[in-house]
Amino acid sequence: MLNSDALNQLSQLKQTIRASKDYAEGTVRGSKGRFGFVILDDGREAFLDPEQMQRVFPGDRVEVSVSQNAKEQWEATLEKLLSSELKEFVGYYLERGKGHFAVPDVPMLSRWIFLPPKQRGQAKDTDFIRCKITRHPFGDGKGQAKVLETIGARSDKQIERRYTISKFQLRDGWSDEQLKEAESVASNPQALDSDQLPRVDLTALPLVTIDAATTLDMDDAVFGQATENGWQLTVAIADPSAGIALQSSLGKEAMLRGQTVYLPGNSATMIPDQLSHHSYSLIMGEARPTIVATLDIQPDGAINNCQFQLATISSKAKLTYEAVSEFLDKGTVEPAMDETITASLTALNAIAVARFNYREQNALVMEERPDYDFRVNEQGKIETIVKYERNSAQRLVEEAMLAANLSAGHYFAEHKLPALFSSHLGFKSDRLAQVQKLLGEDLGEFSGDVSELDCYQQLIQQLQGDPAKASLLAVLKRQLRPSELSTEPKPHLGLGFPVYANITSPIRRFNDLYNHLLLKQSLGGEPVAAIDEASLQALREQNSTSRSACRQLELWLLSQYMQAFIGQTFTGRVAMVNSQGIGVRLDDNGVDTYVQLRDRKNKAQAIDFNPDRLTLTLDGKTFLLDESVTVAITGIDEDRRQVLAELVAGE
Repeated sequence: MLNSDALNQLSQLKQTIRASKDYAEGTVRGSKGRFGFVILDDGREAFLDPEQMQRVFPGDRVEVSVSQNAKEQWEATLEKLLSSELKEFVGYYLERGKGHFAVPDVPMLSRWIFLPPKQRGQAKDTDFIRCKITRHPFGDGKGQAKVLETIGARSDKQIERRYTISKFQLRDGWSDEQLKEAESVASNPQALDSDQLPRVDLTALPLVTIDAATTLDMDDAVFGQATENGWQLTVAIADPSAGIALQSSLGKEAMLRGQTVYLPGNSATMIPDQLSHHSYSLIMGEARPTIVATLDIQPDGAINNCQFQLATISSKAKLTYEAVSEFLDKGTVEPAMDETITASLTALNAIAVARFNYREQNALVMEERPDYDFRVNEQGKIETIVKYERNSAQRLVEEAMLAANLSAGHYFAEHKLPALFSSHLGFKSDRLAQVQKLLGEDLGEFSGDVSELDCYQQLIQQLQGDPAKASLLAVLKRQLRPSELSTEPKPHLGLGFPVYANITSPIRRFNDLYNHLLLKQSLGGEPVAAIDEASLQALREQNSTSRSACRQLELWLLSQYMQAFIGQTFTGRVAMVNSQGIGVRLDDNGVDTYVQLRDRKNKAQAIDFNPDRLTLTLDGKTFLLDESVTVAITGIDEDRRQVLAELVAGE
């Protein structure tokens, strides 16, 4: 046994050793291999060898001791686990001999996790599963997990959708309480309009819906007429807030969901189908509670005035984009179009043209891209992809919705209402120096603050008007932030609007539903509690998660679909450039493919990647964003759900 002097000496020795070491805290980052890194809080990046990496997960917070190797590179030795974010994950079940493992679907985590016999549930080899971590590997590198749910076998019907729902924890299906509330609202005419606010009777107005033929959640109807000073545009918007209170079970659930998620073949709706597809959908011939925006449009397309009112309307026709486009472009009249409707459509088209021209001069108009409709079978697989070029009817509806939402943004700002504004602040803050460098090189003496609306608008209009600057414009688009929700009336630089607030899709988006309640408050309704910052951030994150889920499911299904096209040739446009190759979006079906250009085995290969201009030069050929190329499909990377291609000779 050590005496007190020896213990004190040992303690002092430990303190001396610790004081001589370089200790730091940081976050673990994985890699595609078995090694990893620790991103230290002081900005350094330290290497974790495979043995060390076996003891941690990506995202773990750790304390490490840091040293430099012979090449003066930082290396880390794990000292303490501070926290771990990885609690649950999805993946698949794997049997290897007598060993049973979970293979996690977690970015940069290339490791199997052991499943003890009593923690395997009823899962079988290759089944998709949801698991929780029961033993962190920090102590000895041997982590363990428990199967919480068997999502299903790979051959199960719509397994890709079920897996995606589980991976992103999307809210799908409804509780008994929510279904009971929905049934109570749907079956009671008084409950459908229970806010008891006075509504103007506009059921005689020849409003019509214009949507895709398959659309069931119709939340806007339009009417236009010429006036002595231009036109009058009427946009009637379904009002589900008439029967769904914010603090009700369905109201709370709508906020948690954030929006309807349009997963291929089967959407996860924000409110139950019986309400979104029936009770509040603007079905032809059915009286519906709405909020109506009436806008006076001048001959040059400027909005002179906008009034909002609560009204009851009854759509006079369910028109499709194709039918309206046939009428506008060729004069073809369908039986559902009487003289009042054709006169309205003619006026609406004139409004759309005037508004488009006005936005070209006074705001921003982005380049039109085709849409792609994924036709999904009962198994949940894509059977075919239909390409749609935007037509005159879609432009008509788009201009009407933009005008209504722009007017709502101004209304909220002028009345100082705590609305959910859709803002877009332009370039990412960490890319501004790069943007200014490019502008200086290509435009000479460029002055002005591109984070300000006027300057940004002038810049984009200048680049759009000069075909020689197309490659620069393509690069700048990749440096933009996504739009986001804000309680402050900030500009929407992407549209070139000083303020913008969505109100036209309350059946599909929570922020529109919330903004309806604020409009009704200003029109004499009950006060609405302003959304707090924590709830707003949760809504932003949920909407981002929903978009990621939809995109990942699309990539999965598309990689399966493209198996049948291996060996076939397609034209496409360069959509992405990195140091290894190019991403090409195919013209026919919108599928993203990847072309590996760097030959890792050929050290003498002449290849140059410019990260500022996003160009890649190979053997004298430079690849630019948005340029047209021809590729042949060579295979599918199933792990990354990526379609692989190669350039066709001559490119």
